[in-house]
Amino acid sequence: MAPLKKIYLEELARIQDRINSLFEQALLPSEYEDREGGLPGTWAPEVDVIETEDSYLLFVELPGVRKEDIQLNVRDRRLELTGRRQPLGDNRNFLRMERSYGPFRRAFDLGAPVDTETIAADFEAGILRIQVPKRAAGSPGNPPITTVPVKQE
Repeated sequence: MAPLKKIYLEELARIQDRINSLFEQALLPSEYEDREGGLPGTWAPEVDVIETEDSYLLFVELPGVRKEDIQLNVRDRRLELTGRRQPLGDNRNFLRMERSYGPFRRAFDLGAPVDTETIAADFEAGILRIQVPKRAAGSPGNPPITTVPVKQE
């Protein structure tokens, strides 16, 4: 591929990411802005979601994010992942800035009722792995909101 064409494609990808984050900002509830102290959605981690017969598996790319900066909440069939990526170092005089920093939020509506008591989240090498078991038919309901602890491997 010609170098100039590659540069244009990379720039288009950056523009698409920015447009996606602007849509996400516009659609977020205002209480999130108040809670985080700024506009969310400056970046969105990439996520793979896999459904198996008995659970959902999510793999979230979170390079440069500390475990203590990740929050995972579940309400009914909705899983919400929020957090923040801090800039590296104190020197803010960037010559070039290609990575995004600040708060992020991803929410996933899962198709089946889930068992919030047995959700597991492990964080290793910048990848957050979340296993969300489906709730068995006839089992009791869940609390309104469940906060899931994230384990560091």
